[in-house]
Formats: sequence, C-alpha cells, structure tokens
Amino acid sequence: MGIRQEHYQHYSEHGFAIVDDFLAPHENRQALDELRECLPGCVEYCLGETEDKPGDKPFPYRRASRHQFPYPGSMLNHITLHPELQKFAKHFAGGSDMYCEQSHLSYKHKGHAGDVEQSMHCDYGNHTLAYPPKLPEYWQTAYLLYYTDVTIGHAPTAVCSWQHYPERVRYPAHYTREQRPDIYENEVKVTVPAGGLLIYSMRTFHRGTRFLDEGGRIGMFVTYAPAAWKWLGIVGWSAQAIRPEFANWISQASPEERTLFGFPEPGHSYWTEETLEGVSKRYPKMDMQPYAAHVTENMAT
Repeated sequence: MGIRQEHYQHYSEHGFAIVDDFLAPHENRQALDELRECLPGCVEYCLGETEDKPGDKPFPYRRASRHQFPYPGSMLNHITLHPELQKFAKHFAGGSDMYCEQSHLSYKHKGHAGDVEQSMHCDYGNHTLAYPPKLPEYWQTAYLLYYTDVTIGHAPTAVCSWQHYPERVRYPAHYTREQRPDIYENEVKVTVPAGGLLIYSMRTFHRGTRFLDEGGRIGMFVTYAPAAWKWLGIVGWSAQAIRPEFANWISQASPEERTLFGFPEPGHSYWTEETLEGVSKRYPKMDMQPYAAHVTENMAT
C-alpha cells in the first residue's frame, strides 16, 4: 500500500500517477466516520445506506468552512499531512521546503450542481499568480484522494499523459474537445476503490466527468508547493484561523506541522518577547517552548 517507486516513475514520464491502494482499509473507515460529521448525509448516500440525496450545492472551500482543513477528528488531518504526500511533493520540488497550500473536501452525485462534463484543463489558473514552469523549485504537486469507490459510472476524473501534448508552454489552460480532440481521445479514466489516489501536476490536463449511474462520491483535494514563493497557493489559511477547530488543531500540532501551513518556524526573526506573548494569548494551549528557546538564545548573544 502507499506510493511506490513505479508511481514516481509514471508521474515523471506522464505527469500523473494512480495509486489504487494509498489508504489502508482501516484508515479509510476512520476517515469515513469523520466525514459523516463534515458532510452530513453524504457518506450514507454514497455507501447506499440511504436513498435520500444530500444538498445539491457545491461545498465552498475558499473561505472558513468545515469542508476545509482542519477537520473534526484526526484521520482527515493526518491524511492531509501524510508523510508520503510530503515526501513525493518534496522529491519533485528538488528537496525544497514545502507548504501545504490546499486541503478541501469534494462531494457530488448524479444530478448534483457539480455533476458536469468539464473541459480539459490545467489547474494552475487558481493555484498561482504566474505560470508553472518545468523547474523543480516551482513545482506544485496535487492529489485527489477518493474515500468512496469510483467506477466508470461514478464520475471518474479523466487525465491525459504529457506525451500527448509535448509543447513547452501549456497555454491556454483550457481546451474544448473541438480544439484539442487528441487530448480527449487519449484520456485515462481514474477508476479506483475507496482509498485510491490520483497524483497530478499543474502542467497536467485533466477534467471532471458526469455520472452515468445513480450514486455519489467523496474526495479530498490536497496540494503542496515550495514554501519560498508567495505567488503560489489556492487559499490563505488565515481565513480558517477564526474557527475553533483551527485553534484546537494548531495548539496540538507539532512545530513542523504548523510550518507546513506557513506558521513562523522556531528561530524565525518573527519571534520576539512580544510575539511570544501575543501568540500564547491567542492559543493558550500551545507549547511555546520551541519558539521561546530561540528568542532566549538570541537575547543571550
């Protein structure tokens, strides 16, 4: 289980990789238990426990929302920060320090507002203010994790290998079937069991497809980017900081986990006696020692 060497190789050659068994069955079961709280009625409908379809509106993810990190419980948060996701993204970013720029849930069913036949596109339109070059220091890696089975009838994501569009510049970022039939004709439908994973890049053409059968599916988008460049990233995590769930998570997280979300790391010039006091008042349950130790050292020198 998990991301293996053949997935690294396939991604390197094609711009995507499909991992059928990323999550262990017990991990996926725990994630589904937490999703019952995040997405009321959605898990029950996807698993066939009820015939009642949940709400029909797409879930928001660009503002404070229960459908965006951090989530109730621990498994969905663990998956967002999964060591294998970090390792894979870091590898293709040339060993850069990483930033988790996205984690949000995705649900749709047949007839849902999100049940549409998308055009082939690259995702960089809302993940960068600039353009994604073929350079590791600017490399963003995107993941779509599926918590329920995705069959050919349940709106599988379609993805096309780089080998079918070798041009250097990936612009425009959207093509209709009439404009680039070759990309559509060579697409691969991502059909995976629950716990499967699609890995792709900002330079990879892909699209959502319609449901052919009744049912629904639940997924989670996670994206990592090099931490150095402020023009990269789909969300600003500060919008989440007003949520009690975020305060609880950040108070309990390790310094390394906080840094993945852009929080100032221990030793950063941000940390002074004033900021230590301010952050400790905002997050009274946070262990400030890793940050305070460096402030003390700086004062001593």
